[in-house]
Amino acid sequence: MSRDKIFWQDDGSPRSQIYDDIYFSPENGLEESQEVFLNGIGAPEVWDGKDQFTIYELGFGTGLNFLLTMKLWLQNSSENQTLMYFATEMHPLSKVEMNKAVHWPELKYLKDEFLTQYPAKDVSLCNGRIRFHLLIGDSGECLRQSHVKADAWYLDGFAPAKNPDMWSDDIFKQMARLSNQDAKVATFTSAGFVRRGLSAVNFKMSKRKGYGKKREMLCGKY
Repeated sequence: MSRDKIFWQDDGSPRSQIYDDIYFSPENGLEESQEVFLNGIGAPEVWDGKDQFTIYELGFGTGLNFLLTMKLWLQNSSENQTLMYFATEMHPLSKVEMNKAVHWPELKYLKDEFLTQYPAKDVSLCNGRIRFHLLIGDSGECLRQSHVKADAWYLDGFAPAKNPDMWSDDIFKQMARLSNQDAKVATFTSAGFVRRGLSAVNFKMSKRKGYGKKREMLCGKY
């Protein structure tokens, strides 16, 4: 969690020095996360009637997607439902970095609860309604060691051109192995090789309108 993993741009948004890429849109990262990932998997309707719903996020980053998912889950699930959230991350940020990056007031109460336990790898949050598991290391290796089936996937590694290891055929195969029937997938990228790679392992992929300056992005179902 060294200081050289991240630097702060003039607008205050974080950027990775390792991959020379942004963590989220400097215009409105919260809105981007909602549109790309939560809307991309069809939340909250996607977990209606499920006692347990499991999400894998590849590329945990600042934790923004997780905190926003927490918020929606608490607002749109019953106390008898449990969210299981697995997140892979090769270069975890520090508490200080995460606290600074996720600056939206509406997420502060969730961020504060989460950061009291971070960087613990397995934590229970919100009176047990949410279970979080941090998988530190290469995403492919983390998935190969996992046996918990997913109901949804957030593919949020840095851009394929910047971080190709996060978008490999091996990862796509592991995603298929770990997916329940009808598992959803959402990502900001529309790269052709990502669409073809996921299609080759039986995800039915489609393009949707991109967020902000991006023309298109991908979503799909296993």
